[in-house]
Amino acid sequence: MMRLLILILAILVLSLTACARPDLTVESVSSELDAGRMGSMVLSIRNAQTNATEGNYPYTFNSSDALSLVLRAVSHDDRLRILSESLHLGSLRSGSEIRVEVAALAGEDVGIYPVDIVLSYMWLSGIERSGGASPEVYFLYENSTDVFPVEVKVVTGPVLALSSSESSLEIRNLGDRTAKNVSVQITAPLILRRSGIELGEIPPGKSKSIEIPELEEEELPVVCRVNYTSGFTEVSTELAAVVQVRHHPGVSMLLVPAIALALYVVLRRDELRRIIRR
Repeated sequence: MMRLLILILAILVLSLTACARPDLTVESVSSELDAGRMGSMVLSIRNAQTNATEGNYPYTFNSSDALSLVLRAVSHDDRLRILSESLHLGSLRSGSEIRVEVAALAGEDVGIYPVDIVLSYMWLSGIERSGGASPEVYFLYENSTDVFPVEVKVVTGPVLALSSSESSLEIRNLGDRTAKNVSVQITAPLILRRSGIELGEIPPGKSKSIEIPELEEEELPVVCRVNYTSGFTEVSTELAAVVQVRHHPGVSMLLVPAIALALYVVLRRDELRRIIRR
């Protein structure tokens, strides 16, 4: 039994010396935020070390694993505020990859902002043995910190505006980013109230229209609740406009004979008076 323990210990030591420390990399998958809004930076974290050796024993010990991994983002610019606290990511084994989101609040200025991604972790740096007939095994761990610079792009984002024609409402994207999953709810006036109007995507410079019925009012204030997705962020906003609507055709048809009758009465009033006196 003792020989078996010594053999296992020797294999562990040899296996450990054949391995290397974790080799972490950070890549920005999507780090585009809308100016003046809260959003998320999406990062890919990978342990590129792949030369780990696994044993056929109940427990394997690998110096290439990043243990107790903690992520912290640090902005270099006061206009970009990191909202996420330190993220505890657990262990990242060699050859593995994880994706994380870091919440941030962008300022009103568009541009490129530098951010440092700080990764802190432990790794198995060695195994020591002491004793003779009954050896004791000690696992030695080291704490490490790696810093990876990334860039965050702040853009204007979707800017939706509401306008109208005689028979429709138009929602146009005046921004520089596509508004996705656009849905509209007309909340006022009561006569136009509708919900669940799905418009899909509205790219920059494009618009989508919503048909409205013919009404008698010349001007009508309309209020819409618009929900959409910008990047990974869901946005809800309220838009308003004064809608110019055309008169109902029946109203115009009634006005023409009424005006003609009034003119006839004015022009022939003297003759009409003589007829009445008779």
